[in-house]
Amino acid sequence: MGTDSTENVEAASNVHSFKVHCRMCTELMKLVDRVSEILPEIEAARPGSPEGREALCNLNNGKMKAELLLQYCRESSKVYLALTGDRIISRCHRVRTLLEHSLRKIKYMVPVTLARKISQMADDLRVAKFILDSSDEEAWKALRQLLKLGASPPDVLEKSEIATLKIAALRLNISSPKEMLYEKRSIRKLLDDVGHGDPPKKKILTYLLYILKKHGELILQEIRENQADSSNSNGHREIEVNVKHGNNASHADMILNRATPPEEFKCPISMRLMYDPVVIASGVTYEKAWIEKWFEEGHNTCPHTKMKLTDFSMIPNVDLKNVIDKWCIKFGVTIPDPTVEPECPEVWENSIASFGSSMNDIRLPIDFSNISLGGLDNSYYPDSLRLNGGNELAIKSGQSKDHDLQRFQSDSYAEEADLEFPSTINELSWESKCKIIKDMKVVINKKGVGPALSETVVDHLALFLKDACDQQDSEAQKNGAELFLSLVRRSRSNRLIVPEKVLTTLASLLNSVVTYEVLAILEALSGHRKCGSNFVTSGVLASIAKYLDSEVGDLQEFAIKTFYNLSSNGDICSDIVSLGCIPKLVPLLNYENLSGKCIFILKNLCHTEDARISIVETNGCISSIAQCLWLGSLEDQEHAVTILLSLCSQRFEYCELVMEEGVIPPLSSITMKGSEKGKAGATELLRLLRDFQDNEQQEPCVSEPPYSYEPPCNSEQGKPSKKSGFLGMNISIFSKRGLLTKK
Repeated sequence: MGTDSTENVEAASNVHSFKVHCRMCTELMKLVDRVSEILPEIEAARPGSPEGREALCNLNNGKMKAELLLQYCRESSKVYLALTGDRIISRCHRVRTLLEHSLRKIKYMVPVTLARKISQMADDLRVAKFILDSSDEEAWKALRQLLKLGASPPDVLEKSEIATLKIAALRLNISSPKEMLYEKRSIRKLLDDVGHGDPPKKKILTYLLYILKKHGELILQEIRENQADSSNSNGHREIEVNVKHGNNASHADMILNRATPPEEFKCPISMRLMYDPVVIASGVTYEKAWIEKWFEEGHNTCPHTKMKLTDFSMIPNVDLKNVIDKWCIKFGVTIPDPTVEPECPEVWENSIASFGSSMNDIRLPIDFSNISLGGLDNSYYPDSLRLNGGNELAIKSGQSKDHDLQRFQSDSYAEEADLEFPSTINELSWESKCKIIKDMKVVINKKGVGPALSETVVDHLALFLKDACDQQDSEAQKNGAELFLSLVRRSRSNRLIVPEKVLTTLASLLNSVVTYEVLAILEALSGHRKCGSNFVTSGVLASIAKYLDSEVGDLQEFAIKTFYNLSSNGDICSDIVSLGCIPKLVPLLNYENLSGKCIFILKNLCHTEDARISIVETNGCISSIAQCLWLGSLEDQEHAVTILLSLCSQRFEYCELVMEEGVIPPLSSITMKGSEKGKAGATELLRLLRDFQDNEQQEPCVSEPPYSYEPPCNSEQGKPSKKSGFLGMNISIFSKRGLLTKK
């Protein structure tokens, strides 16, 4: 118990040690911790091939880079970290990509049990998101706006510097003389580390230190005056806060006047400000969404106190919610709803793009005649920032086709940190196009980064693949498909709209030399929410369905994953059913590596009447679903219960078909040992089956028992004797057991 408490304290300490970008650093730290936990097992497995050793080295390298980045975010200047927020995001994504790719290579070289863990971790890495805190983004915008101000009258420049520093100080919690001193020392340390090796970065840091020394005391004085005024205006109000069931008005006043978020405002699970605080039976307050998730995972203890709970009710902590709201209004903080997927990634990307488009007229306040923002830190700013004349900065917005060709054919291209897809590629010769595509693929594989995926890029790549197919250029098809796949898998947004014509083009390539790559691309695109309807109208869905019964395991798995993603879109479930997918999925329920995804697809489809009819009419389908009640994971059991409940709740005659599969014993077990949703579903299903039995008992007796069941058997054996059945009914109940086979 003491060890657990120590670990929790250390974890919390690590989280709070990040000066800025706490949200993304916490996410990265969790991933690094998971890699560190599994690394000894991987090393013990000794992947001995050259590829395995290389992947293991890359994994250690990625872990080391992540740890250095986290250390940097703990020790560097808050102001400089805010100024370079976009590059921190980029570095997090690069580290994540390196770790993911290394793990995916290793999983094929280790035992199955370890490979399963690695596969799950790689999937989690793939969907990890790195998002700026809203306060960090506000500071970023203010600092960039100051740097964009350029030569201005002294009074205007001074007002801008003061206003910018005030925003940065409030958002970055630089609100005391001690914190201001630490900030100056941090910048001084960065200056010492830079030395003469990076003059542009040195000039930026010098300017930041200059304005902190010039206006620091004034900023702190204004912050103190604002806090005093706010305290006086609210002094007549009695503030009651129920924190751990204790009311303390003076403590509340102190909290409201503190610029740093108080610990009482943060959820002990997520370590973030609470949007909807609730109190549980242990007396601890949590974010509602996080404690619900904790209970849904089957935990019956308080995460903070470890106290075992019998009551899982949650009471809204209205008083604490009101005080948090007041604090947020006072300091201009917005708390996102944790139940709603944040839009921050796209907003952030758009804000960077809009900022870049307005930088052509930037003139920095001090003598930066030979500087670009790219020089702030070679590892933090893209090479796409270039000098434009004397002391102006510009971001490339467009280039001639000759410049595109020269750039991509030059040796220096391979050394660029960030790539842009050439907008004029369609105007080049075929040889030049092939050269660009090939070189870009090589650089992406080497660096782990590439151009942002957009509808325009997708359209260009699809057109290139079609031309390569028409010209029967196998090498060009391979390079184009591999580049397309790399970009789709690295895309940070899951809201890309893929045009119907692009999907039609990809469908036409399914029987070509790039079948594997095209199916992988379609599987990745199916995860984009807004692509579902285009999968249907383009006809590509029917083409993918043919691979559900493919004898090539990888192609079959891509097809299953595609339907796994698309089945979550209720608008196209009927279209999936009409393709005859359900009979093709049934045999796959017997394979351990595929059953989970197949039962998930059936669960999503069974909400339509056509799907329920197909499930009933498909030979062995209900039987295979019933097996998942015995042999599946908690999640698979939950999905199987949902399917059977959907059948029995819609038509009474389906209850008899379900009863014949001997589902009563596993359902009874699930009501005690299943997940929370599984328990609720199993209880309801048992109630329906009991009602069905009661109804059947009231009907006139017949010569044969209505629910006698004889299990399939090849040898002549006596029929099993009847036993006292469910809820006292004299029925025969047999459980169907079997072992899942591995494919």
